[in-house]
Formats: sequence, structure tokens, C-alpha cells
Amino acid sequence: MLQALNFWVVHRVRMLPRAILGGLLLVIAACAPNLPPPQPQSQAPAPAPQAPAAPSGGFGIAPADTGVKIGLLLPLSGQQAALGRSLLQAAEMGLFEVGDDRFTLLVEDTATTAGADSAARKLLAGGARVILGPVFGPEARKIAPIAQGAHVPLLAFTNDQSAAQPGVYIMGVTPQAQVDRVVSYAVAQGKRRFAILSPASPYGNIVTAAYREALVKYGATLAQMAVYDPSSLDYTGTVEQLGQAHQRDPFDALMLPEGGARLRQLAPLLPAFQIDPRTVQMLGTSLWAGDANLAQETGLVGGWFANVAPDKWQAFVTRYQSVYGAAPDQRAGLVYDSITLIVALTQQAGANAAPDFNGPAMTNPNGFAGVTGVFRLNADGTVDRSLAVIEVTPGGGTVRDPAQGTFAAAIN
Repeated sequence: MLQALNFWVVHRVRMLPRAILGGLLLVIAACAPNLPPPQPQSQAPAPAPQAPAAPSGGFGIAPADTGVKIGLLLPLSGQQAALGRSLLQAAEMGLFEVGDDRFTLLVEDTATTAGADSAARKLLAGGARVILGPVFGPEARKIAPIAQGAHVPLLAFTNDQSAAQPGVYIMGVTPQAQVDRVVSYAVAQGKRRFAILSPASPYGNIVTAAYREALVKYGATLAQMAVYDPSSLDYTGTVEQLGQAHQRDPFDALMLPEGGARLRQLAPLLPAFQIDPRTVQMLGTSLWAGDANLAQETGLVGGWFANVAPDKWQAFVTRYQSVYGAAPDQRAGLVYDSITLIVALTQQAGANAAPDFNGPAMTNPNGFAGVTGVFRLNADGTVDRSLAVIEVTPGGGTVRDPAQGTFAAAIN
């Protein structure tokens, strides 16, 4: 026997397993009651609604639209369709787990020939009170004036901080936040002279600028810089020059904003040119996360990088895998937290009041606690995050310095 219907998802592409979903209008039943809304005036961050047990299944015909319509912009076709599917499933899981029947999820594909701006207009025409997505920075910048003109906030899943604007919130974990956190920790551990070996790429430029800013902020020195062509097959010359500079003017920490095969190609060159990882602390970004082969490079073992706290994230991954049978994309946590944030603000407003997603509750200075950790939306569209410092170990990664659980301690 089905329990009371809990939420409605309207979209053109069926994404969830057949055992759970069916038809164009999707309904999932849940058996757990709603949890109380968060208390934003407390000193601790507002908790995202927690999960009941696994779905009991069921679907039917949706009633007339009531409650809050949440727009979702994802690439559901084309080359990024698998990514879009993973993020859509995270949104559906988030709505199911909070078990509140006031929400309708309106989903549009940003990968069609009509483009993301057309998709956003469809959501607004359908009555969306808030738009979650899109995934990529250029799309967010294109959609921003459309959403702003309708006074509908946009929570974009990009980590491109340059796309932030009033009412356009950047939910991705930005390189700036990662660099600030790991530099702050390194300075606290006594590191004073820093270097960076970065790719000549937009990402490398962003990290380098953030690195410079963080070093000034925390009173450290940028001793050396080296840049390599990421399309090159041989980085020996660049690393050799950096090693020679290190001999003349030593540094005690080195940022490597690289990942995957290129990082593993760079790592063994460092000790070959007298950059000894036993005396030089290796630093990275979240590009280091999730690389099972990273610890095979002895020069990277002991390195530090900043990322979301792994405990809540792993619990989310476990729940997601139990429903969908596969691991989520890392950005799925951003979608889940955005969904539960909107639910929390709606529940805070009360059963008989319309939530104000443009009001001060959205930028609650105490922040919110989600599966990606504690985060806080700012009026300028930037999002502060409390990140953990992870150390590369032979077994994978270990939390070297945990993410703070409240914002007063987490953000300077």
C-alpha cells in the first residue's frame, strides 16, 4: 500500500530506475514525517532536512500544481547527458528524503539547440520560484539577467566565481576557496615561503591569482613561480628551472594545481631536480580528490589539499548508490544541498506562508549544513564554504584538519 504522495517531478526525460519511477509526471511515496525546520537565528548552521528510510515506491497522476515550484536546469542530452542524469537523480533523491508534498520539480534540458536561456524562460513561464543550475559558468552568465529580471534567484552548480552576481549564487567549490583554505593551514603549520608550478590555462591562472591573494592575506611570501604548457609531453625543462631557482632561493611549500596523468607525470620530476618532498610541503586543489592512483607517487604522499568534508559526503554517496546502483558525480552533492536548502527555507516560512527566496533567510549569516559541509550564501552571489584539509596517504586520503562545523570558526 502506498503512503501519502510526497512530491512531484515534471520533466521530459525519465531518469530514475523503473522500480521507483514511471510516466511523464513522477511521484515518489515516502513513509517518514517531515523534520522540524532549521533555526537560522542560532549560532550553528541550519541543518538540511535529513533522510527517512529508503523509498517505498509508487507513482501516479499528479494533482493540480500547489506549493513551491523548483526549476532545475541540467544537460539531459548530448555529451553531458550522463552528468545531467546523475545530478537529476540527486535532486529527486533530495526531495524524496525530505518527504514534503508542497514541492514540484520542473526540469529543462540545457543541451538542446534552443539553449540554456530558452530553458530558463520555460521554467519561469511554468511558475518556478527558484532555479537550480545550470552546470557551467557561461550558461549561468547568460541566464543571470533573465532570472534577475523575473526576481527569481539562481543557484548555479558551476565553480566559476566570476559568474557570481546578486541573486546568482555560485554553489560549486571554487578554486579560490580551496586555495585559501590550504594556504591558511600551511601557514599555521609554519610554512612561510611558497612556490607554484601551474599550467598555462584559465584554471591555472585562476589558481595562481588566488594563491597570490591568499599569501598576502596570511602574511607569507611567494618565492618562485613556474608555468608549463599543459599540452606538452615533456615538463622536464620547466621543473629543472624551478629546481635551480629553489637551490638559489629555497621555498618550503609548492602548489601543484594539476590532476590525473599530468600530475603523476610531474611528481617524479620534482625530487629528480632537488625539490625534496621531505622538506617541501606539496599542496594541491580538489583535482587531487578521487584519484586512487595518487598515492602511488611517493612524492605526493603527505601532500595537502582542501575539499569538502568526507564524512557527510560518503554517507550521501552510500545512500545514492543504494538507490541508483552507481556512484554520483561529485557535483551531485551541490544539487542535493540546493534542494534541501530550498526545502528548509520553505519549512522555516511555515505551512501557510510563502517563502521569500530573495529575503534575508537566503543569506543567513550562520549558513547551512549539507552533505558538502557548512556553506553560506552571500548577497554578492559568492558562497562561503567550510572545507577540510586532506592529506594524501598510502591508503588514499586522511583528514589532516577537519572542516569547521559552524561559520564563526570556519570563515575568517
